[in-house]
Amino acid sequence: MKTTSILSTFLLIALTPCLHAAPRLVLSAVTVTPAPIRPGSNGPTQSVEVQNSGDGALSLTTSSTASWLSAAVGTAPQKCVVLTGTSPCNPVTITLATASLAAGTYTEFITLTDPNAIDSPQQIAVTVTIAGVPTSLTFYVGPVGTPNQTAFAFIYPASPVTGTVSTGNGVTWLSFQPAGSTLVPFPNAISVSTSNLPPGSYTGSVTISGSTAAVDNITIPVTLNVTTGPVVDVTKISTVELFGAPGGGKAVSYFTFATSFGSALNVTGATASAAFLSASVFNPSTIAITADASSLAAGTYHGNVTISSNAANNAAVTVPVDFVVSTAAVAGISVNGIVNPATYVAEPFSPGDIVAVFGNLFAAAGTAATNPGLPPLATTLGSAQVLINGAPAPLYYVSPGQINVQIPYSLTVGQTATVQVVAGGTKGNLRPIAVVAAAPRLLVYSGYALAINLSDGSLPFPSSIPVPSFATHPAKPGDILSFYGVGFGQTSPSAVEGVAATGSPLQYAPATTVGFGGGIFSPPTDVVTPLFSGLTPTAVGLYQINVTLPSDVQVGNAVPVNVTVGGSASNTVNIAISANGK
Repeated sequence: MKTTSILSTFLLIALTPCLHAAPRLVLSAVTVTPAPIRPGSNGPTQSVEVQNSGDGALSLTTSSTASWLSAAVGTAPQKCVVLTGTSPCNPVTITLATASLAAGTYTEFITLTDPNAIDSPQQIAVTVTIAGVPTSLTFYVGPVGTPNQTAFAFIYPASPVTGTVSTGNGVTWLSFQPAGSTLVPFPNAISVSTSNLPPGSYTGSVTISGSTAAVDNITIPVTLNVTTGPVVDVTKISTVELFGAPGGGKAVSYFTFATSFGSALNVTGATASAAFLSASVFNPSTIAITADASSLAAGTYHGNVTISSNAANNAAVTVPVDFVVSTAAVAGISVNGIVNPATYVAEPFSPGDIVAVFGNLFAAAGTAATNPGLPPLATTLGSAQVLINGAPAPLYYVSPGQINVQIPYSLTVGQTATVQVVAGGTKGNLRPIAVVAAAPRLLVYSGYALAINLSDGSLPFPSSIPVPSFATHPAKPGDILSFYGVGFGQTSPSAVEGVAATGSPLQYAPATTVGFGGGIFSPPTDVVTPLFSGLTPTAVGLYQINVTLPSDVQVGNAVPVNVTVGGSASNTVNIAISANGK
C-alpha cells in the first residue's frame, strides 16, 4: 500500500468517526496475577472488564497461547465495577485449568480481538505460580559487605505447620518463619543469611510437620551458595512472545538478563529446545531469539532457550518462548519488545526518547528503510507507521523485525502510553510504556561509554579496543569529553519530536551532574557539573554532555561514569583514564 493511502486511511479513522462506527477498547487490567495455586488444583476464576469508549458495539472474541488458559466474553454488557465512564462493561471471565501444571511460574496470554475496534487486538498477560511445599530449595547470596546477603522463599502447605531447622555446621544461617507470625501476615517462609560465611556452598534442611496434607510433611533439603559471581534474577524472566504467518519467514526478539548482584554477567552461548527456534548471543547480557514460521501451520508453538554464562545460577536460567502463527499476517510487538537502544531493556521512557521496537511482520522480508534526507523525520517509512497514543510518531528505521522511533515530547509524564505498529495499512497489537520526566541512558560501544575526547577526537577506550576510523586511548585529567545519550526529557527552550535540535539557541536539559569513579557497591568519587547538557545541534533526539575530567579523577581501564538529569540517574558505563592519556 502506498504511503499516501496509509495516511489517508489513518486520517479517515481519526477525523471522521461519525461516518464509521469505531469501537475503542478500554481494559480494567492488562496483567492478571492470582495468588499462588497449590499443585494439582485449578486456579480461581479471574475477571477483567472491557469497556467501549468509542462508537458502535463491541464484537469480542478471545484466544489463548496455552491449553490451561481460556477466556470467555459475557453475552451482555453489565455495570462497571472497576472502570469508570458512561458505557457499560463487557465482563471477560478467565479460567485457569492448572491442575496438570508442575510447580513453577508460568506466563501466557489472552488476546482480545474485535474486527471493528480501532485499537484491537489487545492482550492480557496471565501469570500463575504453582506452589505448595517444594522438595528442595537453592539460594544464592553475596558475602558479608555486599548487597543481597539474605534471601527467602515462601511455602504454601494446606494448613498451619511447624518447621524444624538443621544446618549441620553449627552456624545459624537457615530459619523458618511460620505464617502470620509477623506484623504483616506473610505466608510460611524459609530464609537464609550469609551470617559471616565465606564464599562457598552450604547444606541444611527444614522438616515440615503438622499439615493436614501428608504430601506437605517432608524434609526439604536447602542449599546456600555464597558467591561473588553474577546471579541472574530469574523473577524478571518472562515469556517471550513472537508472531508469524504460515510460510512467513523469521521473527526475532532480544532478551536482556537482569542480575541480582555480583560481578558482570557474561553470556557465552544460547541453545533452543525446539526446531522452529534458534538463539544467539547479542552482547554479554542479551540474547537474540529467532522463530522461523517457514515450515509451520497456523497455531501456537512453545519452546525454551537456555544459556551458557558465568552466572552462579546458570542452570536455573530458562527463557520460555511462545510463537503465535496466524493466517492473518498482522504486525506484532514482542513482549518486552519496546526497549531502550542504549541498554536493550524494557523500561520507562521520557518524552523525546528514542526507542527500539522489536517484533515481526513490520515490513516485507528482506527490506529495510531509513529516513531519507534531513529532518524533520517522516512518520511513514516503506508501508509502516508507529502510533503512540494513536498518533503517528517520527521514524528513524524500519525493518521486518525492528523499528526505531522517537516518542513525542507532548506525552504526559506519569501516564501509560500505548504503542502500535501499522504495517501495510493493518494495525498490529498494542503494548504499554510508562512515561517519566527523564530516563537518561548513556550510549555504549563495546562495553564503554560512547564519548569523544575533544582534544584530539579519540575515543576514551583502552588502546586494545580498536574502532574503525577512530583512535582509541585513555583520556587524562583535564580533558574535555563529549558523552552521548538518550532520554534526557524535555529541554529549554522546548524541543519538538522529529525536528533537528538548534545550535542557536542551544536546547538545555534539566539540572545535570556527571559522576566518575566508585564501583558497584560505592558511590562516585567525583561528581561535577558539565559544561553543557542538552540536545546535540542538527540531530534528532540525541543528547550530549560536555564535561571536564577532574584533576583528581580515578584512573584505570574501566572507570565508572554515570549522569543524573533532573534527579533521575542513568546507567553506569566505563571509560579509560590514565595519568598521561596513553
